[in-house]
Amino acid sequence: MKSKGWIVIPGFIVAAMFVLFMVTFIVNEGESTVVTTFGKPVRAIARPGLYARWPWPVQRVYRFDNRIQCLDGAFEQTLTKDGKSVMLSVYAGWKIHDPILFLERVGTPEEAEKNLNGLLSSYKNAVIGQYLFSHLVNIDTNILRFSHIENEILDAVRPEALERYSIDMDFLGIRRIGLPESITEKVFERMRAEREELAEKFRSEGEAESIRIRAEADSERDQTLAQAAAQGKRIQAEGDAKAAEYYAVFEQHPELAIFLRKLEVLEETTRNKATIILGPDSEPFDLLQGGATVPARK
Repeated sequence: MKSKGWIVIPGFIVAAMFVLFMVTFIVNEGESTVVTTFGKPVRAIARPGLYARWPWPVQRVYRFDNRIQCLDGAFEQTLTKDGKSVMLSVYAGWKIHDPILFLERVGTPEEAEKNLNGLLSSYKNAVIGQYLFSHLVNIDTNILRFSHIENEILDAVRPEALERYSIDMDFLGIRRIGLPESITEKVFERMRAEREELAEKFRSEGEAESIRIRAEADSERDQTLAQAAAQGKRIQAEGDAKAAEYYAVFEQHPELAIFLRKLEVLEETTRNKATIILGPDSEPFDLLQGGATVPARK
């Protein structure tokens, strides 16, 4: 009898645990639950703890993540205000506002993301259609309007998501932007043309500056040469005037001129202590003879 009692007790424990599991449930941190009675929502619980319920099929508990969920929108083509095609996707953060309304209007998080994707796509196309292509693709960051576009899409989606799906949209941003293959080459060709035009402008400006610098250099060179030539002519004229004075003296005293020339040649010849063998009557060494005298001026 004792052995049978030990077998029955665990059975009662298991049965009690099963019954307890059927009539209670636990709400975890970061989780919200909705309790339905015969399929109709009767209460929502967001505070963590242990709660009682009627067993299935009378009551059923639906669990939802109460934290912010991140949604990646589709990367799809849309048109800008000036008729240009652009590929664009957005990301968004959302969370459940009222679990009961969310359960009634949406049902599951998967269905919520599907509905939000359609909503984001619709308003994204509408907002992009109000902006020019240059507001999305431009080398000048001052022209880009990403923050304006993101805010407009969020402001448009937020009230409708709350009203239709009981979803709070916390944030939204542009995740990816690209160009369709059909227009990518045209954009690159236009950018190359702009760069070539800019390069040609710089080359023209450089050539003009080079011509100006060369002209200034040639003008300064001509002025310097002209000044040097004028100074040379002036010095030459002064030298010619001095020479004319000396020649006038030499014409009056030719013997003195010959005597001075002989002294000059004699000085140049004997400057390096050279040994020279010449006759005593050879010029200009005839000045070394005792009878040589300095011609007197008349």
